[in-house]
Amino acid sequence: MTPSLSPAPSASGPRRPGRSEGSPAMDRGAWHRKASRPVQWWLLALIVVVLTHQWIPQSRWLMVHMVTLGLITTSIMVWGQHFAEALLKTRLGEESRPWQVRRILLLSAGVLVTILGMLPSWPWVVVLGALMVSAALVWYAISLGSQVTAALAPRFEFTVKAYIAAACLIPVGATLGAVMAFSPGEPWQGRLLLAHQLVNILGFVGVTVTGTLLTLWPTVLRTRIDLQVAKRAANGLLGMLISVLGATAGALLGSTLLGCAFLIAYLASFAWVAITLVRLGLSSARQQHRVPLPLFPILSITSGVAWFTLAVVGLLALWWRSADEQLGTALVAADLQQLTVPFVAGFLLQVLFGAMSYLLPVTMRGGPRSTTAAHAAMSRFAVLRVVTYNLALALLVLAGFTGTGASALFAALSLGTADVASFGSLSRVALSVLAFLVLLSFPVLLVIAIRASIRHRRTDLPMPSGPGTGSGTSLPVGPPAGAVAHSAPTAPGSAPTAAAPAAAAGTTAGPAARDRPEMRPGSMDRRALTSALLGLGTVLGVTALGSALDRAQGSLPPGAELGGHDTGGAPVAPTGRTTTLAVSMAEMRFHPDVLEVPAGDSLVIELRNDDPYDVHDLVLASGVTSGRLQPGASTTVAAGVVSHDLEGWCSIVGHRAMGMVLSVVATGAGATAAGTAPARGGDGVEELARVPLDLRAEPGDGHQVRDARLPAASGPEQRVRFEVTDEAAEIAPGVVMDAMTFNGTVMGPILRSELGARLTVELVNAGAMGHSLDLHAGRVAPDEVMATIPPGDSLEYAITTDHAGIWLYHCATVPMSVHLAAGMAGALIVPPAGLAAVDREYVLVQSEHYLVPAGAPGSEATMHAGALPVSPAKIAAERPDATVFNGHANQYVHAPLEARVGERVRLWVLAAGPSRGISFHVVGGVFDTVFKEGEFLLRPDNETGGGAQALDLAAAQGGFVELVFDEPGTYTAVNHSFVDLERGARALIRVTA
Repeated sequence: MTPSLSPAPSASGPRRPGRSEGSPAMDRGAWHRKASRPVQWWLLALIVVVLTHQWIPQSRWLMVHMVTLGLITTSIMVWGQHFAEALLKTRLGEESRPWQVRRILLLSAGVLVTILGMLPSWPWVVVLGALMVSAALVWYAISLGSQVTAALAPRFEFTVKAYIAAACLIPVGATLGAVMAFSPGEPWQGRLLLAHQLVNILGFVGVTVTGTLLTLWPTVLRTRIDLQVAKRAANGLLGMLISVLGATAGALLGSTLLGCAFLIAYLASFAWVAITLVRLGLSSARQQHRVPLPLFPILSITSGVAWFTLAVVGLLALWWRSADEQLGTALVAADLQQLTVPFVAGFLLQVLFGAMSYLLPVTMRGGPRSTTAAHAAMSRFAVLRVVTYNLALALLVLAGFTGTGASALFAALSLGTADVASFGSLSRVALSVLAFLVLLSFPVLLVIAIRASIRHRRTDLPMPSGPGTGSGTSLPVGPPAGAVAHSAPTAPGSAPTAAAPAAAAGTTAGPAARDRPEMRPGSMDRRALTSALLGLGTVLGVTALGSALDRAQGSLPPGAELGGHDTGGAPVAPTGRTTTLAVSMAEMRFHPDVLEVPAGDSLVIELRNDDPYDVHDLVLASGVTSGRLQPGASTTVAAGVVSHDLEGWCSIVGHRAMGMVLSVVATGAGATAAGTAPARGGDGVEELARVPLDLRAEPGDGHQVRDARLPAASGPEQRVRFEVTDEAAEIAPGVVMDAMTFNGTVMGPILRSELGARLTVELVNAGAMGHSLDLHAGRVAPDEVMATIPPGDSLEYAITTDHAGIWLYHCATVPMSVHLAAGMAGALIVPPAGLAAVDREYVLVQSEHYLVPAGAPGSEATMHAGALPVSPAKIAAERPDATVFNGHANQYVHAPLEARVGERVRLWVLAAGPSRGISFHVVGGVFDTVFKEGEFLLRPDNETGGGAQALDLAAAQGGFVELVFDEPGTYTAVNHSFVDLERGARALIRVTA
């Protein structure tokens, strides 16, 4: 609908206390209460998700989008409309208010639908949510456009136009996000993700915030901005919009050069606006104000803008370093995630809370005294809060980067009291909690500010009414980072605004103001310095506590508490020299794998991963580690002073067993190799020790029993998606393995195809290392379809199922034994022609698993807390801990398979390995049909009257057997190699009459 417009009433006189309940101002206040409710809901939901995120799938994605779409976008729509009326000097008719509320509810519903579609991966639901969000923002832009057209003499219309242009970007970003929900594969998945973030963060949010600051910033500082200066600075907004579109095109085309060129143009356009904002700050600093400026809004907004600038520069550096062919993997899947905290926690939340802390007191319907009191309450402990929050964020961000530069800056910010090597998981949790508590102080101070405002209203002069004031509005919950003050800053010669009540009479403070203790510069500086030191001490104290807990809990690598130096062997005096050596990682080898270093020299290793597919790292026995490197990535490893020989290896599971080891030889030290991994762990546990299984216990509460029934026929064309993920998966009661999975489960999905059908598998690698796929049922050249793909990449693997049987599929990345033992195997069933129907068909896939015992060497390499890593040593020794059916040792004992007397039951069996076969037998039953490896070995009613007692299968072989149960009872299907039965290869079949 087209809103009706009316000129704004005069703001020259005070609001009369006798205004009736049916007045426009009261209706407008009711609109604010209704419109702000979704912001309250999103803020409450965000707090709940932050507190429970470890139990929520895709919690990182969820929290980011609850801030950007839920909190920020909804707030922008609420307050963008309100401030557009103030800036354009127009007021919408009261009949349009319900439609505005419906528009905001449409946006909130669209965000909710998008979230509900993403969490369970329902792409068409995501599309519906994207359409709803786009419709709400287009509606919002059209409404603002009609107000600009109807305005008689708008002076600050450039801010409203920036709102309109930014809102028009949301449908573009929503479309990109909706397409990503269908997982198009690389390079498009990565390119779409980068383009999606460019449009939404740098475009919608960046342009909105920057345009807002041109009018909000001088209002906060209580200084004046010349109208022509503001208009010239606003030209930078157009440059930012054009640059976002150009950078988005560069992302979609996979062009690093094009994207980085427009990103530089974006930074230049932003700097054009920022120069004006800096000058306003300097101008305000030279003035003396009758009332102290609200400190927290100034510090918080400044910090947020600084984080935004650093994050964009970081994005430029990451993008420039990435190769075009790696755009969808190395940049987006790994590096770009490091910018989430700077953009969301550093930029968005700080600018949001800074703007709210200024605007909320203005909208409390009080006069100058109550507004000033509320501002003072919101700025309590401002320096302490800002220093604590930003220093904690800086340490958390730097801990995620590798390299000497990040390490040096981390040490500098912590005043040399901590380093990245001693910054473990508990330290990160402690600092994150501290930063979250600082954010939670905002609603507490808001309550205090409301009470302070109410106390001063009895003795306060009321504020003038009108669209530029808070008169007649209800208390909002959350104006966005893109919200502007209720009145635009005044141009030279114009009347002062109500948003700066104390500045209305002039900018020079009188003697009484100068004599107040809080106005003396020296006193203010001392308090600020004391608060800054207290914030610094708080962060350093929490960091020290976290480091102590990390050491006590053993969550640091060995030697980390010693600064990364190995202390074994005879002491050698440091020479003061540094030896720098280049090392390449490829084909499961370090090149070179022997590093000769003069004893006493400091060793610096320039490490590069030249493997085109696999992720690698370097861990030295001293505890120094490089962190995982994506293909093509490089880093510098400071190994410290080398006093004796030292061993290094790649910690990616299985890579060390494949020979990926390195030796550091200290020449002239007269020492033999030291620092090698012991045969026993710190508590004396041997690596080959058996992990005990309690096969009588029920599966854990989190385990879902696999459906063993044969899937239905799939038709002549079938397309499936395999997503590789790393999971903590239970494989026996109480025993959790660090698993690598197809679609999230140990033993991948059971597939079914028909003879002559076409099967296409889309493999998406969302794991932490390179993976691949080998479909045994296909006749294809393995060069491309079985290639190892790096994290974030994908490929399509198409075969024609021309031959019958139960076929193994598995990961073909070396060491294959480790990947199969970690869960990356499954079954594809192609029934033979003319196969008779049976009453029930089940599938049992046997696999064996090898685990590092808790406390043994290598147990600390787990990716998930409480999970046990796969043991390459046990695989080599052929000493499995568990032999299971369909991924769990005990699931069909407590949830037996079902059958009835007289029914014909077909059991498909596959020995997935990686190394052991099976002698499949059903206790109490006789097989009258045996099909093995593509041919019948036995059929019912054969001439000799023969039957079979077992189906023998070597690793990777499969077949099926059929039998009929004559009596009710509980029958047991087992591996008759009883040692494997006793490790869990057992299933019950309950037969009823």
